[in-house]
Amino acid sequence: MSTVHRASDLPYYDVDRFTLFDLEMVRLILRGGSILDWHRLNLGPTDDVQAICTSLGIDLDDPDDAAMVERIRDEAVAYLRETFDFPIPAPVARASLPDLLRLAASTDNRHRQLCACTLLKTMHVINHFDASEARQALELTDQELFRMAEQRIYRVVSRMMAEQLPVVEFMGGRKQRGSMVTKLLSKTDPLSAQLFDKMRFRVITATRDDVLPTIAFLSRNLFPFNHVLAGESYNTLLPFISYCRQHAHLAGLVEQLQIDPGIEDRLNPMTNRHSSPSYRVVHWVADMPLPLGDSRGAFRTDGLNPVPRPLIYVRAELQILDRKTHRRNEGGDASHRRYKSRQRAAVEDRLKLGARGVLSRAMEDDDSSDLVY
Repeated sequence: MSTVHRASDLPYYDVDRFTLFDLEMVRLILRGGSILDWHRLNLGPTDDVQAICTSLGIDLDDPDDAAMVERIRDEAVAYLRETFDFPIPAPVARASLPDLLRLAASTDNRHRQLCACTLLKTMHVINHFDASEARQALELTDQELFRMAEQRIYRVVSRMMAEQLPVVEFMGGRKQRGSMVTKLLSKTDPLSAQLFDKMRFRVITATRDDVLPTIAFLSRNLFPFNHVLAGESYNTLLPFISYCRQHAHLAGLVEQLQIDPGIEDRLNPMTNRHSSPSYRVVHWVADMPLPLGDSRGAFRTDGLNPVPRPLIYVRAELQILDRKTHRRNEGGDASHRRYKSRQRAAVEDRLKLGARGVLSRAMEDDDSSDLVY
């Protein structure tokens, strides 16, 4: 089976060229939000709907891709009508993906805008359900998929460096099995915990002001903003709203955000109790689209169960921070070496002493939640 690598050449631009959609996209990634909580798609006249489709890994000129989108759309329409008696008008029910995105952003017809948003949300969930089922029947092994994902990531980052975009360092790949076992042992319930970071990548930018534009670029060229896992992000690097208000262009967009700008103040920025209070990073987990080649031959299927599809997803952890912060992290208690030492010590206590060891270690780490930007 051959694989397809579609070119990604969507542009990089700094925060002074951000649209409201760019800001909402980056904000969603930083706080680990969900597009299911959005009630509109804030596209402006300069936002490229086709580019959004490209970021989703979808080529609507490809008959297989177009058929997949239509099948998912029709299932979503049937679900909404049958389950909620939702009155989706025929023009929305038959709309192409680009037209649905435009309708979701339109201010001309409130009912159709609402219907398009509702339909896109339902399609989003069905698509992931569909992809998850198909993944179980995929002939490719996880190792082959990881290799494909790594190649795609390396291509995009290499292009950034070749074009002298502000990425000064890049590292990552697959975690070692022993490291993953240690991480699961550090979880409250290792048997039910999901291990998201079998693949982990870190991008280091030249300056802190390069972080948001680089996140936006990666979202356009590697993973779609709506494929970020809700609740799996933390941001100890940039206090989002105050940072935006320090930039005249972004400050003008903040009050137009569709979710209360104060929500970031209510979020816990750090979820890993072994990290140092001084550790600074933007971290998120996302599903990255991987287009397949001969999708009909890629799955163990009778043609219906599961339905062969030209696109699947590989999950990865991504981290981004600027060079100055990276050096500060690695120079003291926040270094990766010390983090792994704390993690191993906690796991050893747990294995030897059970709950007594966990409680003792937790009391030692009690102050780690008091984070200051």
